Amino acid sequence: MNRKIMFIILVLATLLLTGCMSASFSGNYVLKEGKTLRGNLFVTSGSVIMEENSRVTGTIMLTSGELHMGKDTQVGGDVVLTSGDVYMVEGAVIHGDLILSSSDSVVRQAPGATVEGTTSTDIAPFAIGLVTKGFLLYCVLPIVLLIVIILILGTWLGRQSKKRAGVVHAPAKVDAEDTKTKLENLKKMLDEDLISKDDYEKKKAELLSKM
Repeated sequence: MNRKIMFIILVLATLLLTGCMSASFSGNYVLKEGKTLRGNLFVTSGSVIMEENSRVTGTIMLTSGELHMGKDTQVGGDVVLTSGDVYMVEGAVIHGDLILSSSDSVVRQAPGATVEGTTSTDIAPFAIGLVTKGFLLYCVLPIVLLIVIILILGTWLGRQSKKRAGVVHAPAKVDAEDTKTKLENLKKMLDEDLISKDDYEKKKAELLSKM
């Protein structure tokens, strides 16, 4: 039973904390053709190459390097570059914003490539939103939910244990009542001179020893 509960908690933890997890790399990162990276992608001092039909469901952030988006590639969130260039071929789509920290960054967007959000060089709003709204929504909230679920499971298990304990001790209560009745009957037999005092004390001791 405990193993099943632990398994459930682990599964819930994995699902709830998925939004808080991101892939982080130092150096070049290649997302193979047709592959999907779920979550955010942070790359420092390197380039990101997205091969044909590949997809990142969250945000891509590069501190220094280039983003190469192949044909029919998609980024579900924003693309943020603190330093570097962006190359988008036909069919490449950024569903969020394209945020560049410097106007010196080059954006080579082929015909048929799309940035559905806005393209700007103001990174401050993104940074503030990442620290506040993003962290709270995707990290703190899932952790709080996980704690609540664990507390509920703990309370439920505690109640189940008490119920089982009550069932286990029920026969002992019945035995005690039965012994009490036998002692009362034994006393009546003594009062009516049906048994001797010695026999009474002997049988009484036997009954009490079984309690």
